[in-house]
Amino acid sequence: MKPTAFIDIPEGGRFCPVFKSDRRLTAPDAQPRSALTHIYYTLNPGEVSHFHRLRSDEIWSLYQGTGLTLYLWDGTMKPPEVITLSAQSGAFCHAIPAGIWQAAEPLGDTILVGCSVAPGFEEVDFELISPRSEQANRLIAIDSTLSKFIVS
Repeated sequence: MKPTAFIDIPEGGRFCPVFKSDRRLTAPDAQPRSALTHIYYTLNPGEVSHFHRLRSDEIWSLYQGTGLTLYLWDGTMKPPEVITLSAQSGAFCHAIPAGIWQAAEPLGDTILVGCSVAPGFEEVDFELISPRSEQANRLIAIDSTLSKFIVS
């Protein structure tokens, strides 16, 4: 599949589909899925990817830009884990397990990342933290500055 135009998405930023495997498998929820999907994803300075989670594992890989900060949260009262992908940190990819809340922001300039999801991404497998949900309240109680990662 050749990349097409970038499309705005609910969690913030833009994506461009790159690959969707023709190989099918049965996901843990017994639904058929592509074995793997891959997208390009971009965020400009000042933009964020709001907290969301997937039912599949996801790998973020930094391709262009100074870097980004990933926030990974298990939904408990523990603060999110903070991961930096950049040349300076020496880390260029990170795997996010299925079911973990995730958010991101660029370190400065526009970033381009690749996101690989297995089993492959399906919209039904995506959940965004609702601004008035228990999860949003818990996250803000942990650290009020994290409210910028919740869609208003």
